Amino acid sequence: MSYLKLKLQAERTIALNFEKALIELQQTTLDTGRSVLSGAQRASGYGSCFFDDYKDVCKQLKREDLRYLKQLRMLFSRQDVVLDMVEIYFRKKLSRIDDNGIQNIQRLLAEKASDYASAKFSKIAIAQLIALVITESRDFKKSHIKIINTTSSYAVTAFKFYGKFEVATKAARKLRFDDAEYYFDLYNNNMEMFYYLIEPEMSKIIYLQKSGSTNEDQVLTLLNNILTK
Repeated sequence: MSYLKLKLQAERTIALNFEKALIELQQTTLDTGRSVLSGAQRASGYGSCFFDDYKDVCKQLKREDLRYLKQLRMLFSRQDVVLDMVEIYFRKKLSRIDDNGIQNIQRLLAEKASDYASAKFSKIAIAQLIALVITESRDFKKSHIKIINTTSSYAVTAFKFYGKFEVATKAARKLRFDDAEYYFDLYNNNMEMFYYLIEPEMSKIIYLQKSGSTNEDQVLTLLNNILTK
């Protein structure tokens, strides 16, 4: 079992009956007015359910909450959700690079990541390889484990667990603004609520798009930075 899945076992117990859990969490919020950690900020949003002018806000919160719980249940059927999310990004990136550019990327991988690459690959296989190189890098793993350790403390009780919703939805909303295409790729694969796990390092990668360089140069620069450390 991966480190992430081990840390999320307590949350899984709640998510196995996610509709009941959501009702309980919302009712506790509305009845007591108390909140814990980030759950306080998110819980207060359910006050909008009492006002007609804010029905859309209420619906959005409920929709996001249900998506988080649904995806938490699905996480345990995935081999590695973090690797999958990074791979999805690079599949789209590589699809926009011509054959010559792909050869340059493959050559770099063969030279500097021989433990991973030793033969010619399709674009999908290269995307998988790049995702593996990135997620196994020191900086990425350090950031990822720090986030897991920080946020897993929210799952001590059902109500504290609710604080994770705000962390996840904030990261997803920010991604939708920063890179809408990537957001919807994750959304369509039921993974956008776990983007927060990789946000610190992935936001740096996404920022490369604003450099004005080509997709090929962005990938080569990124790999060079990782593989030369």
